[in-house]
Amino acid sequence: MKVLKMLVLRRASGFCPGKCRDLSRPCRVRDLSTTASRNTVMPAWVIDKYGANEVLRFTKNMIFPVICYPNEVIIKVHAASINPIDVNMRNGYGARALNMRRDPLIMKDIGQEFPLTLGRDVSGVVMECGLSVTYFKPGDQVWAAVPPWKQGTLSEFVVASANEVSHKPKSLSHTEAASLPYVALTAWSALSKVGGLNGKNCKGKRFRITPLQDKRFWDLLRLQLLD
Repeated sequence: MKVLKMLVLRRASGFCPGKCRDLSRPCRVRDLSTTASRNTVMPAWVIDKYGANEVLRFTKNMIFPVICYPNEVIIKVHAASINPIDVNMRNGYGARALNMRRDPLIMKDIGQEFPLTLGRDVSGVVMECGLSVTYFKPGDQVWAAVPPWKQGTLSEFVVASANEVSHKPKSLSHTEAASLPYVALTAWSALSKVGGLNGKNCKGKRFRITPLQDKRFWDLLRLQLLD
C-alpha cells in the first residue's frame, strides 16, 4: 500500500516511476517537448465542434499527451496525412458511436471529446514507452494508424498502443510513410474482406480508387503550416 501511494503521488506531481528502480529516489519524466512550454502543451490542429472547414483551429496550447496504459508509446510526429475519415469526422460522422467507444460507461457530458485532434496516420520517432512495451525503444523510427476514437496525429506528439505501431521501412521517408498506413489498411480490408479477393482469385481483376474530394480541407492545413 505504501508503494502504491508513492506511485500515485509521483504521477500526480509530474514524476514518472517507469524508469526508476529505487522508489525512494524520484525520476523525472524524459524531456519530450520541443515547444516553449515544456511538458505541458504542444501545437495541434483541433476542432471545438463539428462542421465545415471553419471549425478547424490551430492552437499552440493543446494538452501534452501522457501514457495512461503500460502498452502505450509517445511518438514525436514527423509527418501525418489526411484521409476521408478525417473530413467526415470533422463533419460529425460517427460521433455517437465513437463517443460510446471513448466513454462506454457514459460518465462524461456531451461534448467532452473536444477539443478533438484529427488525423489517423503518423510517421515519427518513439519518445517514451510504457512499462510493458518491449518491441520498441526511444529513438525508433515508426509509423502507425491511430484508431478514430483516440486523439489524432495532427499534433506535435501523439499516444498510440504498441499494437498500432510498426517500425518504419528504411526505404521510405517520414512523408512517404505517413501517406500509407490508414489508407492501405482500408484498401486491403475493402479488397479482401468486402471484395473477397485473395492471391488465388484476383488474377485479371481490376478495381478503382477514388481520391479525396474535399481538396480545400488539405489546402487550408497546408497553407497554415507554410505560414
